[in-house]
Amino acid sequence: MENKEKPGTSDLIHLSYFTEIGKTILSSKNLKQTLSKVMEHVGTVFAPRNWSLLLLDSKNQELVFSIVIGKAAEKLKGVRIPADQGISGWILRTGQSVIVEDVTKDNRFNSKIDDLTGFTTESIIGVPLKSVGKIYGVIELINKINGEPFTPFDLQVLSTIADFTAVAIEKCLYVNTIKKISLEDPLTGVLNRRGMDSILTREIERSKRHKTSLSILMIDIDDFKKINDNLGHPAGDAVLCRCAEILKNSVRKVDYVVRYGGDEFAVIMPDTSRENAIKARDRILKDLEDNRSENKDLAFSVSIGLHSAVSASFHEIIEYTDQDLYKRKLSKDYNESEDCILDLFNQ
Repeated sequence: MENKEKPGTSDLIHLSYFTEIGKTILSSKNLKQTLSKVMEHVGTVFAPRNWSLLLLDSKNQELVFSIVIGKAAEKLKGVRIPADQGISGWILRTGQSVIVEDVTKDNRFNSKIDDLTGFTTESIIGVPLKSVGKIYGVIELINKINGEPFTPFDLQVLSTIADFTAVAIEKCLYVNTIKKISLEDPLTGVLNRRGMDSILTREIERSKRHKTSLSILMIDIDDFKKINDNLGHPAGDAVLCRCAEILKNSVRKVDYVVRYGGDEFAVIMPDTSRENAIKARDRILKDLEDNRSENKDLAFSVSIGLHSAVSASFHEIIEYTDQDLYKRKLSKDYNESEDCILDLFNQ
């Protein structure tokens, strides 16, 4: 019968760390907390002088020092480097782990980070944060405290930790995607009614707490049924998308645009007085009028109700905004009927 070696103490210690990392991934409430705790475990296992987790900003093709621990950590946190430079860039490009015992003998090493921090890098061990072929970033450890070189066994353990970490990142991405889908209108890309309920409840509480004015705009596309009936539902969808786009471009980044339902939209405007809400409404109406002039094939008009309050309930703020919208639609319908009578008179 083949003799099997019993695991040594160090193997059992590493196994316990993997267990702790698994618990961390399951228990942490957000990605930042998860990654911070994982990096604490990394420091305990390997005892490096400096260690960093760099995340990929795929839009700008840059690696960002997201978590940095050790000497000159504050100087490095948030620093961005091109994703194709340095040893971390090589790890990202190739998806391979690496041990560099002496960086002065490796032409992949970029000394700019040392110039920034005043720290002298001697050796590096680095691994990709990779899951199902997708790389989210890199973990790098610099210089062991005891001066010994990093070993292939260190690389194997760190790679396993990186696999755990990549799973944590993927999990958070999936959860955020599901959350986004549940709160977003699939046609226009703005918040849906569920998203509005959540945001508005939060902003009402904040308004009460800080005694600031919260304003709401309720937007209704005029004669939307006629657009669908006369031009077809694709044209109606195009009008809805264009309306959402104009609203997003007309309000501030801190405001929330919502597809309230059907042909109705809403804009939640935190810390906004009635006077400023009126200015926002006028700006939206002007932008919509410009759209009517520039895009006659996609021309439409809207009615906009408005309400501002410092301390109102969810029900009150929706009801009062809706009432103002109804009054404005009635006024518009009355004026249009009057114009029609004048047209008949002049015939």
